[in-house]
Amino acid sequence: MPRFLQRPSFFIDIDGVLYGGSAPVAHGPGVLSYLRSRDFRFLLVTNTSRMSASQIGDKLAALGYEIDPGEILPVSVAAAEYLSQEYGSARCFLIGDESLEQLLVEKGHSVSREEEPADAVVIGQCLWADFGEIDIARRLVEQGAQVVALHRDATWPDGDVIRIGLGPVVAAMESVIKGSVTIIGKPQRAFFDAALAHSGFAREHTVMIGDSIASDIVGAIDAGLRSLLVRTGNSATDPLPAGCDGELPSIADLPQWCDTRFPD
Repeated sequence: MPRFLQRPSFFIDIDGVLYGGSAPVAHGPGVLSYLRSRDFRFLLVTNTSRMSASQIGDKLAALGYEIDPGEILPVSVAAAEYLSQEYGSARCFLIGDESLEQLLVEKGHSVSREEEPADAVVIGQCLWADFGEIDIARRLVEQGAQVVALHRDATWPDGDVIRIGLGPVVAAMESVIKGSVTIIGKPQRAFFDAALAHSGFAREHTVMIGDSIASDIVGAIDAGLRSLLVRTGNSATDPLPAGCDGELPSIADLPQWCDTRFPD
């Protein structure tokens, strides 16, 4: 493993790392307390579009984690900010759940689920997107709407079940339009850049801790970050990719990893 020249900061994924479904990863809550006690800075970064930062914070608190919403950067916030930069107040046709709709409205955008003029087709996680929505979205794109997907993860862990993510929905959309889909979340470099700007962390000394090789680890490597793969979620048995700085059985092993390399 390449040597760390100074104490790192951490980006930490949530689903599959801090919890799976409705249960915390064993000893996970104590890890954040440990990082605070050792003055290791961290930011929770997640591709989930099903909850706002406050809702994620509430769920983590119910699982025993002590966290402030300001320590969480969900992709939904990054998407809303992107739409603000592009359109000011965007007219959105939404394929996604009510929490994403609420966030977009709070950020000054209008949201519709009907076939009416739109600046953007926004794709977030829901159970389940249907082809009727994709059919409407295709016609809106033909009229000039941009397609903005929060991510294109193939799957996401929901307790003991691995469910399909936005990847198949994005693929279906791409199959019926001529243009491209704008992807906001991991593994896009823009998302990691936004997280670095949000946190003030130094790129070369920031470690992405995640359970998805495609989303977390490869994305971090491409963005010039360090990376650690945990084996409690999406990539439990996949080979460690070249360029990854190591692996942990779970986030519970992070304190030992830190104590070994930074014993002060």
